[in-house]
Amino acid sequence: MKKILFATILTSTLLNGFAQENWCGTDKVLQRLRTENPGFDQHMHEAMSKAANGKTVHEKATLFIPVVVHIIHDNGVGNISDDQVHDAIRILNEDYNRANSDAVNTRNTASAPFSPVGGSMNVEFKLAKKDPQGNCTNGIVRVNAPNLTYNADDDCKYSSNGGSDQWPMNKYLNIWVVNSINSDGAGITLGYAYLPYWPNGTNYGILIRHDSFGSIETASNADGRTLTHEMGHLLGLNHIFDAGWNGSTGCHTNDCSNNGDYCCDTPPQAEANWSCNSTWNSCSEVPAGDAFGFDAVDQIENYMSYNSCQNMFSLDQVSIMQTNFVDISFMAGMVTPANIVATGINDPDVLCLADFSAPRTTICSNTELTFTDYSFHGPTGWNWSITPGVAGVDYVFTNGTSSTSQNITVNFITSGYYTISLTVTDGSGSVSETKDDYLLVLPDNGAMPFLEDFESYSTLAGISEWKVENPGNNNAFDLETGFGLTGTKCAKLINFGQPAGSVDELISAPVDLSSITSSMTLSFRYAYRKRNAADNEWLKVFVTNDCGETWVQRKTISGNTLSPLTSSTSWAPAGVSDWVTVHMTNVTSTYWVEDFRYKFKFESDGGNNFYLDNINIYAGSPSDDLVMGLGEGSAISGINVYPNPADGEVNVAFAVAEPMLIAIDVMDVSGKVIESYTIHSNTGMNLVNIATEKLAQGAYFLNIGSGSVSQSFKIVKQ
Repeated sequence: MKKILFATILTSTLLNGFAQENWCGTDKVLQRLRTENPGFDQHMHEAMSKAANGKTVHEKATLFIPVVVHIIHDNGVGNISDDQVHDAIRILNEDYNRANSDAVNTRNTASAPFSPVGGSMNVEFKLAKKDPQGNCTNGIVRVNAPNLTYNADDDCKYSSNGGSDQWPMNKYLNIWVVNSINSDGAGITLGYAYLPYWPNGTNYGILIRHDSFGSIETASNADGRTLTHEMGHLLGLNHIFDAGWNGSTGCHTNDCSNNGDYCCDTPPQAEANWSCNSTWNSCSEVPAGDAFGFDAVDQIENYMSYNSCQNMFSLDQVSIMQTNFVDISFMAGMVTPANIVATGINDPDVLCLADFSAPRTTICSNTELTFTDYSFHGPTGWNWSITPGVAGVDYVFTNGTSSTSQNITVNFITSGYYTISLTVTDGSGSVSETKDDYLLVLPDNGAMPFLEDFESYSTLAGISEWKVENPGNNNAFDLETGFGLTGTKCAKLINFGQPAGSVDELISAPVDLSSITSSMTLSFRYAYRKRNAADNEWLKVFVTNDCGETWVQRKTISGNTLSPLTSSTSWAPAGVSDWVTVHMTNVTSTYWVEDFRYKFKFESDGGNNFYLDNINIYAGSPSDDLVMGLGEGSAISGINVYPNPADGEVNVAFAVAEPMLIAIDVMDVSGKVIESYTIHSNTGMNLVNIATEKLAQGAYFLNIGSGSVSQSFKIVKQ
């Protein structure tokens, strides 16, 4: 699927001077469609002209429009409340029916006679109460997709990507709410929509940021008009500063019903502006058929502008939208009496579903977690059940909540999997929801020094020491029981045959690092081959100091660095020489806490298998007891220092014939030691990353050695 890039290019003057509620990416959508489809302009011109010139025929009674809101989130602030969704729909209905309180601000002066042409569409947008299968719904779909909610584009509209599929567009208006929208690095895009005149299929709908959706909670700094603006596009309106689809410019004297925005009661505007200057007049030309008959100033009040003083649609704009609900077949299908019944939007509220969610489903012990009730419609009583365990012993209700509160906060003490149940009632009936093993409270997985060799497990699935993430529902991290470095077991990912783009994670339980005082190293050993020389697969290592609420990437290995070797068949390591040891020295003091966790993320490019073993965390000097048997041995070989010049880190790769202690000193040009590391190297290839982000720009020396043998390398910090 092609990604669409949406941008609104704003100058710094505009950024500093005007409100940020209406930065629209719809023009980028139209530009892409124009580039991809010869004849697009002519088609759009004919469709817009038909809508504009048929407008007086099709004015009709109240339109009831079913709406579904897809919330694509990462369990953070973007998982907005039902109340915020309802607030956004409220503003939409007020604006389209000219019931907005600021309608009184529409000017009616000699140069701006706009109040008399302010239009009401006579419409009710309503959240669906039945889904496409006829099941009860509240018209809100929530999908946890961290990879799709930031820099979002049309990819979030497909469950095949982990997003949320469009509900049939001839039955529902679809809105997707995300954390941020891809703007191609140019400004900020708050939303975009597709016009209904082109066969846009499953992309038809609105994509909008959560902080521009409504006017409460995460959108408390917004006025809700982004949705009003984008809905205008979705129902068939151009920007009032658009030049039209027949080659005219923004300012013109042509027939106003066949040029510009195809509306005769919105004066031509040369280009987008963000000013609410009441004397702003960007065009002196008067179009043929103009509703005013003279050079009126720009209609800064119009919802299809970028101005922060928006408060109106014009009569012509309203008529175009009403006409489209007659002449465009899928829009007409939306508002039929049969579809009103099928989507249930006018049905009475009846309790039909119990549901709840928590921001995380994996936590450390002695952590508070809030469970939010999403039941509908109209519950008045709640009863929560947590099993197994005893209230007051294994878990405790906190913040004044109890098992009968609507939303509960619970402090979990004892590790293990918990099943959560909720029963809700409206006084006459009740419904229940049970989520088996919904919550994992992690055990303490050890303290310093720490070694994970996977020998004590019979599986990696469903154990509390490791969490396996497999969003693609294909091959996942599993336990290899036929071989390992220190025994017969290791972790494996059978990546051979997986589709490119697959992402898999292996996430640890907590390790107590609070005893570390000066330095530490996280090391691990991996074995891997490419399938083809061109494969570019990624291994990323993340760490967290808050039990997994936030993760920070600390190591990336990819392409030929991960391995330059290939195997055209499903591969497994044959001996120690196939394993590489990675030593991470950049897990800084910020992470020396009781609830330290780490995770491995593998991103596939259709390559070959990946194996992981002997994860080792150690601190202190060479005289300390070591987890693995290390001794003095042969010289280091194949030393490679890269990148050079360095920015955030420099890597040191080398090989040893047997385990030994390797000392790496970072020295300034005078020979003063600035940082010193002792690495417990393993037989074969070793890769050490040295953090350079705290070094000043300039030249340094890396001294690398074992015993009396050492070698120095000059490096440059950019």
